[in-house]
Amino acid sequence: MRTARKTGNPMADTIHSTEHADVEHGPEQDSPLECETSDVVNRISSERAASSKHQQMEEDPEIPKNNLAIVIPALGMIAFLSALDGSIVSTALPTIAEQFSTTPSQYSWIGTSYLLAQVVMNPLTGRLTDIVGRKPALYASVIMLLVFSALCGSAKSAPWLIVSRAFAGVGGGSIVSLTMIVTSDIVPLHKRGVFQGYMAASWGVAGTLGPILGGLLTEKASWRWCFYINIPICAVVLVMLFFSLNLKKAPRGDIAALRRSYDFLGLVLIMSGAALIIVGFSIAADDGFGTPSAYGVIIGGAVVVTLAVIHFLTTKRNAIVPARMLKTRTTLFFMFGSFFQSLMFMPAQFLLPQFFQGVGGASSLRSGIDLVPFSISLAVAGVVAGQITTRFHIVRPVIWVGFAMAAIGYGLWYALYTSTVSYATQEGLLVFTAWGIGLSISTPMLVIQAAMPGKDMAASTAAWVLMRSMGASIGVAVFTAIFNTGLRSRFAKINGYGTLFTAPTSAGGYKVLHDLPDGSLKVEVLTAFANAMRLCWIIGCGFLCFALALTMCTKAYSLQRAYVTTTAPSVDSPSDEEKQTEEPSNEKEDEQVGQDDAEIGKTAREDLLMEDGLRDTGPNAPPSRTQSHIK
Repeated sequence: MRTARKTGNPMADTIHSTEHADVEHGPEQDSPLECETSDVVNRISSERAASSKHQQMEEDPEIPKNNLAIVIPALGMIAFLSALDGSIVSTALPTIAEQFSTTPSQYSWIGTSYLLAQVVMNPLTGRLTDIVGRKPALYASVIMLLVFSALCGSAKSAPWLIVSRAFAGVGGGSIVSLTMIVTSDIVPLHKRGVFQGYMAASWGVAGTLGPILGGLLTEKASWRWCFYINIPICAVVLVMLFFSLNLKKAPRGDIAALRRSYDFLGLVLIMSGAALIIVGFSIAADDGFGTPSAYGVIIGGAVVVTLAVIHFLTTKRNAIVPARMLKTRTTLFFMFGSFFQSLMFMPAQFLLPQFFQGVGGASSLRSGIDLVPFSISLAVAGVVAGQITTRFHIVRPVIWVGFAMAAIGYGLWYALYTSTVSYATQEGLLVFTAWGIGLSISTPMLVIQAAMPGKDMAASTAAWVLMRSMGASIGVAVFTAIFNTGLRSRFAKINGYGTLFTAPTSAGGYKVLHDLPDGSLKVEVLTAFANAMRLCWIIGCGFLCFALALTMCTKAYSLQRAYVTTTAPSVDSPSDEEKQTEEPSNEKEDEQVGQDDAEIGKTAREDLLMEDGLRDTGPNAPPSRTQSHIK
């Protein structure tokens, strides 16, 4: 008779029972069922050991080998250039507007057209790369940015420049998504935070170094060099990537499959909604919010965006924004958090130079130099965030601290960025706010990627970039309209408006304000200018507070993702035919062994299919999961 000490652990109890039987009866007396149980135990133990060893490997076997010292800087340079094009015109715009005699809406569209085109390409990029491949798509995007940057530099009118900027944005938008997708392809998830920190630093530096370069080139050469500068950098990056980038070959789709599966309706809806919102606020920038058509277009855009979300949740095609992202609280809330942060970050790149020129009387170059502390702090904070997430596996608290610091910073801008603010206070608040933005600018992508299954990595990354790009393009239109409308309404209450001064739309307009004779009129004008912009800062503070509160209601996921290439064998109870061959006296004992075997199989499968927080998704759960240990 078989006896065994029960330990409470099905695996240990079965192993102990088997070993005891071998000692008592000898291996020659083992029944077929005992041999089968022993084989199962050995297989599962081996798989557990292999799984444990696999999790300890430094490099994931599915990650292709690359010289990251060359590839990452190349990707960083082109990502930097793509982001630079979104901000380099901010200090050059007053000069461009003066040369082309632009309206307020054209002034806004020169910046917005590039950002809106990025929104178009972000959801398309992930799907198109499945057909043409990552490398061809990346090369084509760089070439497109190069060609249309040359056309921007040679523009002869505002419409020419706006259209060329839009096509350059198509290349730039693809680059933004592709650099992150390619980085995710060549860097394991648990190491990705460091490299995404470098990417965040490049975006941050570009976002605030852009105004400096724009001012420098505008004053020392020509505003056209703000675009010509892209040509040599794009050429160098193409050479570096062509000879060094190595990506894993993957099966490609075809155009017919794209037509059957791609969510064209969703793309049209989300783009139409964003475009209507931007057009509505552009009308308000020209004519004020008192214009009924502005409200009608904005409300129409909001309705279309709502329809797009409903469509994403119900479509049978590959949705632009995967339904899983909208149904999972963590991914949904962090997408909204990134949206609201981007809604304020990019407009600040356009508003701050106007503040420096309008209130402080700075030149284009000086207004860019004043942003240097902001740029450096943003870059350092992005790198620090990447190091923290990689070394300590702390992700969400980093984002929360970033949102909180940024919200406090915008609140302090509202309180202290008056017409009499001191230079030290101005620069100190820029540094503080930049740290908050840098800590939270790209870190949310790690949470989203960790919360989503590997098969949705490209789509979820593209969706996150889509939300950020929409926030940037809509934000520029929204806050340009708020600032211009508020400025005109305040100026209209001052004697001399329309004769002695007007609302500035160019570098010459700012000069007129500071050429006013010293006295109460000049003080009143500069105070009205600062107060019109302060309204933008307090609205931004509210958005960031909402982003912080929203993302606090999320759960933690792990960066340690293991790729399981083999599944645990299904361990079933003995078949009826096998049971019939056993002695009747062993039926109860065999039933217990079968239950132990089933428990072993269940435990092994649970160990091999590591938890990623999506256990409730049933048959849609991914085949490989990660333990949720991140704080």
